[in-house]
Amino acid sequence: MNVEATKTRGRHRENKAEQEGRQTSKQSSTSKVLEIAFWGTIIWSIVRLLAHFLNLTPYGLGAFARPLVGVDENSIAGIGLGTVILFIEALAATFLFSMLFSKQRVWWSGLLFGLVMLMIAGFFFRMGNWDLDTLSSEAAWYLSFGLFIGMTLTLEQSDEIH
Repeated sequence: MNVEATKTRGRHRENKAEQEGRQTSKQSSTSKVLEIAFWGTIIWSIVRLLAHFLNLTPYGLGAFARPLVGVDENSIAGIGLGTVILFIEALAATFLFSMLFSKQRVWWSGLLFGLVMLMIAGFFFRMGNWDLDTLSSEAAWYLSFGLFIGMTLTLEQSDEIH
């Protein structure tokens, strides 16, 4: 009888340790998603601003705010609101990628994810009317952004396993 009680207590402790480990893993994965979205927003906001400044694309950072409100895209308010919306989009994209591809360790899945994001953005910004210069700039931006998300999350997953 005493042996059974000891085994039961041992299993209870193991289950409790597993639950705490899962909670810590969920908290760390949530913080990683936030961190990746934050740095993705910072880096790709700068890239977007430079591409717009160099006339590589007609869509500046304020273009992300265009579907929601009628703000001048080149004003400080438009750029700020565009940055906030880009962060929300990056957070949603990072979370979605982590949910869909968390078990797979395929680095190029970020390219496919970036292509899907390009198609979604192209729908809102009428991709059929884009010239080749705009299409290539936007494709490079979205593919590199998706690759950043995909490779960073894949690296984080492989670091957690090892």
